[in-house]
Amino acid sequence: MSLRTLALTAAAATAFAGSALAQSQPYEQMRPAPDGWTVDLGVGALYSKDSGGDTGSETRVVPWVSANYRDVVYLSAIDGLGWNAIKTDDFRAGLQLRPRFSPEDIEGLDLDRPDFGADVAAYAFKRLPGNIVVGGRVSRDVTDVSEGTEYYASVGHQRVTPIGLMNVSVYARGGDAKLADAYYGVSAAEAARNGIDAYSPGSGLQGAGASLFLLVPINDKWGAGALVNYERRLGDVADSPLSQEDDTLRTGVFFARRFGG
Repeated sequence: MSLRTLALTAAAATAFAGSALAQSQPYEQMRPAPDGWTVDLGVGALYSKDSGGDTGSETRVVPWVSANYRDVVYLSAIDGLGWNAIKTDDFRAGLQLRPRFSPEDIEGLDLDRPDFGADVAAYAFKRLPGNIVVGGRVSRDVTDVSEGTEYYASVGHQRVTPIGLMNVSVYARGGDAKLADAYYGVSAAEAARNGIDAYSPGSGLQGAGASLFLLVPINDKWGAGALVNYERRLGDVADSPLSQEDDTLRTGVFFARRFGG
């Protein structure tokens, strides 16, 4: 692939990357931020194994919807509604209203599972030489689902490959006892109802994982993507009787079209 073709591939892929690759993170920009709104609409298929504590697996067809205003205000199913309050070439910090999806029911158990909720998060990410981005966020439930706090830190790298834009990251997350108990605790009533031991997890590290995302441009308006995410539960949540399998795997593909920009 020639340098010119590589640059054009990068520019086309970056047209979608703001939505797909966490608009809160200051990776090197291949083209200027849009002057106004952009909206991405598409559809994808997501396979998940042990996404909610059970050992089962599930494949879903899911819509892809995201929006961006000049890389300052953005909306996506992953990050929720976000605002880059501080935005420079190599640093971003801001606030998000993040969705927290309810976990799946666990087959054979009658549990009071948390409802869909939302967290308010503050984040900061810094780009280092080599297009490596480090940073993290602190988020807290604001919908009385758990009243818990989560901590997240990541290191990521992004580069243009002959077939598209690739992002690789590793991360760790932890939280307080309220968060762990809401999703992995077993109350006395639940223990009696299901014939399992009551369990009250504490605070600390809850998981670590790695993600790979590949974005392939079709033209300047259409793109396709693929993702793989592996995570392992750690600490008290891994010892919970609700975590029958400590490994989680998610894979998916999607197609999307950009409007505006």
